[in-house]
This record gives sequence, C-alpha cells and structure tokens, in this order.
Amino acid sequence: MLHCFLFRHLRYSTPKPLSSFRRTHSLYPLTIREIFEQKPLNQSVNLIGYLLNIRKQKTHYFLDLFDGSLTNNRKHLQVVAPLNFHPNLPRLTYGCSVNIQGKLIPSDHPKQEYEFIAEQINLINSCDASNYPFKPKSNETLVTLRQDEHLRLRSTLSQAIFRLRSQLMYSIHEYFQEQNFIQIQTPCLTRNDCEGGGETFRIQPYRSRVTEKEKEYFNTQVYLTVSGQLHLETAANGFGRVYTLNPTFRADKNFSRFHLAEFWMLEVEVAGLTQLDKLLDIYVHLLRTVAGQVHKKCSEEYKHLLKHNIQPKYLEQLLNQTDFPRITYQQATEYLRKSADFHQFSDNDDFTRAHEHYLCHTVMNNQAFFIVNYPKKLKPFYMLVNDDESTVANFDFIFPSIGELSGGSLREYRYEQFKLCLDELDITRDLQWYLDLRRFGGLPTGGFGLGIERFLMALTGIDNVRDVILFPRYYQHCDA
Repeated sequence: MLHCFLFRHLRYSTPKPLSSFRRTHSLYPLTIREIFEQKPLNQSVNLIGYLLNIRKQKTHYFLDLFDGSLTNNRKHLQVVAPLNFHPNLPRLTYGCSVNIQGKLIPSDHPKQEYEFIAEQINLINSCDASNYPFKPKSNETLVTLRQDEHLRLRSTLSQAIFRLRSQLMYSIHEYFQEQNFIQIQTPCLTRNDCEGGGETFRIQPYRSRVTEKEKEYFNTQVYLTVSGQLHLETAANGFGRVYTLNPTFRADKNFSRFHLAEFWMLEVEVAGLTQLDKLLDIYVHLLRTVAGQVHKKCSEEYKHLLKHNIQPKYLEQLLNQTDFPRITYQQATEYLRKSADFHQFSDNDDFTRAHEHYLCHTVMNNQAFFIVNYPKKLKPFYMLVNDDESTVANFDFIFPSIGELSGGSLREYRYEQFKLCLDELDITRDLQWYLDLRRFGGLPTGGFGLGIERFLMALTGIDNVRDVILFPRYYQHCDA
C-alpha cells in the first residue's frame, strides 16, 4: 500500500519548477554569452572576466568586461559603475581580472541593447599593463600573438581560431557516430615505425641503480608513435568501421610553416574495401560533411578572421566542387616532365612540395586533386600491391597552398604475398602480430590519415601551422 501511495503521489504531484535561468547555470560560473542569451533582467548576478577598456566620466566609470565566451570583442558587456559606490575603481587597469556583481538592464545607447549596473566590484588580479604584450585597441597579428603562446588565447583572434578547432573536432566525432564507426584509442608508445621514414622519437633508456648500466624500460626499443594505423587495423578486423583521433609525433628537423613535432591526427580504417575509388569517395564525403558543419556553425568566427584579412580562399572548393580530379603517379610525372622547371624528373622519384605546388596551381588550375597508384618502392610495406606488381593502391590528396593534406591506401590483406614482403624487408619477427591479422582470417581494409592542423589551415586560410595549435612543438622549440 505504501508503494502505491508513493507512486500516485509522485505521478500527480507538480513540484514548483526552478526558473530556466537558475536551473541552467547553477553548476557553472555565469558567462557574458549566457547573459546575452538568457537576458536575466534586473536579477542580481555575478560575473568574472578581464577589462578591455576603462572610461571615466563625471559621475560614472564605463568598463568593457570580456570573458572569452563571445567571438567578437565588440560584444563585450558594458559595465556602468557609479564613482561614489566604487572607491577602488582608480586601481583597475586594462587586462586586470575582476569579479563584478550587478544587474542587467536595457540600455539607452543606440549601439547596445543592454548594460550591466555594477553593485560591487572586486579586483582578482591586477595587470602589469605597461609590460602586457597585448595593448588596448591594438590589432594583433598572428605573428605577434605567436610570440606569447601562453597569453594569446586572451586575444579574440586566437579565440576565433580555437573555436573553429573545437567545432572541427566535434564535427569529426559527430560524423563518425552518424556513420556507425567505433572510436578507438590507439597507443602512443610503440616498437614500430609505421611509415618507415625513421623520423621517430625514441624512449630514452634509464641507468640501473644496481648495475650502473643503461637499460631499456621496456623489453625492446620503444618510440613515440608516428601513426596509429597498424593498431587501428586490428580494431577494424573486429568492428569493421573504426577511427582514432590522437596526438602523433615526428622528429622532423624542419622549420617550415607546415611541420610540427607533435600534432593531432585523424586516422580512419574501414573493413571490406577492395577498390581504391571507394576509399576516395569516403574521404571526400568526410571532408565535405565536416567542412560544411564547421562553416555552418562558425559564421561569427569566419567573420572575425575576415576582419584580420584571413580569408578561407579554398573553402568553397571543398564545399561545392562536384569532384576532385584523380590522376596516377605516372600521369603526374608526365606533367612535370613537360614543364621547364621539372623536365628532368626521374622515374620512381618522390614528389617535393615544389612538385605538388606546380601540379596543383599550374596543371590543375588551383584545384585540390588526388594522385593515386605510386610505385611500391616509394611507399610503406603495408599498402596493397596492384595487379601490375609495380604500383600500390594508394592516394595522396593535394590541396592548394598546403600541398599534401592526406594520404591513404588499401592494405595488403593476402597472407602469402604479405609474408614474402615482410621477409624481404627482414621485419617479420617485429611484425608477427600484424601478420597474424592475415594468418587468422583477416579482412581486406583501407584507410587514411588526416592531420587536424593542416585541415584547419585548409578551412581557414591560415598559412602557418603554429597558429592553429595551442603550444606548437617543432624543431628546437618546446616552450611552456
């Protein structure tokens, strides 16, 4: 009987609801963005943030409060503070952090809808304004912001870029969830150099306290991963469709604007693929869908980039081009040999950035395009050998202003052929586990890798990879 009573009571009772404003924001400190969205007029609320500007008039101070929740610094919150209520106002400077309690009211000013009447202002931390690298009303550039990596996210320009990055990450996960993929976390420590280029960071041996000799921490030499692909293939043989989004590490001794020692890589692996064109179709569908979502969700961020003369020149191409040209490695070499600059291009040579630039801008008329079917001697051991026995079923995607944006291939799934290949390279012992995928009924798979930072460069028109990652690590540079 007691249970029946409680059930009826819970079913028909109507508890008094909390206001939507309090219910939504009781867990977190309130932001200026939420103030503008919720409009809690004449309610006493608390805000924290930085002061972008301080203007003194006869009876009031006008403070521009900014907390990073909005893209455009013109959408800061104007705080009105009567002089006689706030004797500590003269201590406030540009860049200092404050806690302000007050009420939102409609504004009489034609250029702003609301203003915030301060009831109490507490200084959290003062700012050494004379040495602060970002000055009031100055127009910072990406180059100047790069000099102060630890502070640049207080700039609305950097904030716009990293909001775009956040949306890019979210849209990638959303895409794969909708396509029924399983996310896998592949290891960052590995004994294998997946790409075969040797540009790896080795885990340093330690010195034994007992014998005073150097000793490997693991039972073999171990490196920071350059790719999670080999491990991801094991997951594809279990789930069919898998992806990973992890940091990867490459020891390039390179100062170029395209290279990082630590960066984020999206890697995708799909079981059941036996045709390269199908893999390319999947890649294009991913690119267009994700680029479309970022463009749709980040209109304010794109406007802010345009104000700083940063233009996504090739975004429309990603969104609207009906198809991306697909040429073979052999066709690409023929184009190069017809040119004045590269007529001596040799068979089975790899393409440099200069070659890619020429092909993209001169031959393809500034269109992104695919190069497929490279000579097998140029590519890693795991790629599927074509019927001609001399090329592999792979692709590179070449993008204007960047060069190679992605690479991928079908994987060699035939056990006997693959074992012969590993034996020839004398790496069968190290990769026995990888060979076992074929030995025990492995499926044909195909996949690709897409660098997040380069993808973001393609989406925004930003021309230096160091501006799209919070703390860039590259040759001779690892600050903070």
